[in-house]
Amino acid sequence: MKRFLLLTIAILSVVAASAKREKVIKIQVTPQEAAIYVDNVHIGNGYAEFTRPKKKNSVAIIRVECSEYTTLNSKFYGGDERNSLSFNLNQDGFYRASATSGLVNKFITITLDPQFYTIDSESGQVDTSKAWKLLHQIILNYFPEIETTDNAGGFLQTPWKYKAFTMSEKEMRNRVTVRDITTEERVAFQIKISSEVAAAIQARHGEFDEIDRLPKELEPMVEELQTRIGKASSM
Repeated sequence: MKRFLLLTIAILSVVAASAKREKVIKIQVTPQEAAIYVDNVHIGNGYAEFTRPKKKNSVAIIRVECSEYTTLNSKFYGGDERNSLSFNLNQDGFYRASATSGLVNKFITITLDPQFYTIDSESGQVDTSKAWKLLHQIILNYFPEIETTDNAGGFLQTPWKYKAFTMSEKEMRNRVTVRDITTEERVAFQIKISSEVAAAIQARHGEFDEIDRLPKELEPMVEELQTRIGKASSM
């Protein structure tokens, strides 16, 4: 009788434990648009359910992805007592520290303010040395050096400036290129702010791609380049 009673208790304990470990596991994710994958199969966005692995040591591979957030990877074992999971994704530091810009990776034309150039009345030769001097001052507030400068040839370029971001695998690089496009009709410069990004592995091999974003600390430079030496135009 005693053995029967012990066996009954053991059976009830197993049944209770099985009931506790429900077959369906619920996943809740913030932000709600985050895509949820289990074993590389998309099962929902923001909220999803999947079947508990049958064996105690069996594992389900969970991946949660969302644009502008760091991807989360996790494992869930069949012996895990939890019936639900909750994840909060961290925003990718690249997106926190950069901003969208429609002015990068293309030349912006700046018609110079007359105070920054002179025109010889006899020869008609244009002297833009004041504009070049101001350009150097502006750019050197944001870049450690200027790689190439040729005022007579009308060309300036900085070296690439690299930036890594906390809580991100991305790396960005930027540089400024200026060329003098002065004609008889107008005195003007064209300025291009190049912006490129790469994942850490690709960055080590120099495999960057253009992106329409800019580090936030360079935004004032863009404003200065457009307004301090003249007036920006689309032509």
